[in-house]
Amino acid sequence: MEYAVYSNKGKLRENNEDSYLIKSESFLLFAVADGMGGHQAGEVASKLAIDYLGDYQFDLKGDLFAQIEEVIKEINQEIIRTGLKDPECIGMGTTLSLGFIYEQDLYIGHVGDSRIYLFRDDKLRQLTRDHSLVNQLIEQNRITSEEAFNHPQRHIITQALGIETDLKVDLKKMALKKGDLLLFCTDGLSDMIKFKDIETLFLQQSDINKLSNLLGEKAMENGGNDNITLIICKMG
Repeated sequence: MEYAVYSNKGKLRENNEDSYLIKSESFLLFAVADGMGGHQAGEVASKLAIDYLGDYQFDLKGDLFAQIEEVIKEINQEIIRTGLKDPECIGMGTTLSLGFIYEQDLYIGHVGDSRIYLFRDDKLRQLTRDHSLVNQLIEQNRITSEEAFNHPQRHIITQALGIETDLKVDLKKMALKKGDLLLFCTDGLSDMIKFKDIETLFLQQSDINKLSNLLGEKAMENGGNDNITLIICKMG
């Protein structure tokens, strides 16, 4: 397994409120979190999520889906509790998109509008579903994906950790193949580079360290309006 990381606060933000996790044991765990909230509270929320996830003890003989859902819901409650204790953190929240890889299977847990992509057989595919207003509009056939890319309300998300006690976690499992590339990213990347352009960069560059930098630099060139964080991992 090879992996590469790029994280940048972008051109407009004072702080980088994104956090990420790479954990390699008898399993692999990758995650990105995009925090939100005033007074740097978004940074608190995303770091809390990633730290909690990193400390969680998974039982590989147990139900991994149940454990992934459990840890995400525990993180949600912890962010809510922290927000209630600290006035500067009230209303803070974060997205969380994680990939747990064990015995060539990928288990996904996802809340928010960060994304996980798979690049296989020269094709890019989004594995997660955005919890966002514009994605609801796309699913209702009210706007196209092209219109969504520049939509003025594209930053409105419909679900995040730390906002409500009632949380629905998206769960998915799929088998991975040798040579598969996974991309975990916050919307600072996906809002700045169109899907087809991300796919083109994957087609043009096989070195994942160079590719991660190319994606980050392209997002900066296209505006860098938000924090940009991405992890690329290549299955061996």
